[in-house]
Amino acid sequence: MRKTTLIGVALTAALFSTSTLACDAMGPGIHMGQLMSVDPANSSFTIRDAQSGGPITFNADADILKALKAHSGSLTVDYEENDAGNKALGVSF
Repeated sequence: MRKTTLIGVALTAALFSTSTLACDAMGPGIHMGQLMSVDPANSSFTIRDAQSGGPITFNADADILKALKAHSGSLTVDYEENDAGNKALGVSF
């Protein structure tokens, strides 16, 4: 029983540390996560961040929003922070 518990704790720790460091490991200006919504009226989209589990909204141009309309699932966002928030520079699927 104790061996099973220790294995379970080790696996949980490994999974937790992998997801916690997901975005940090990719470097600055990059987030990864699940696409939650696309809002063309506000020129933005929102992901559920793989690292924090919380939502992050990005401003985006029409080309990025068009590509996201046909996508569901995980993606990587290359972005820069500015006075208006997070501006998506590109996305990859």
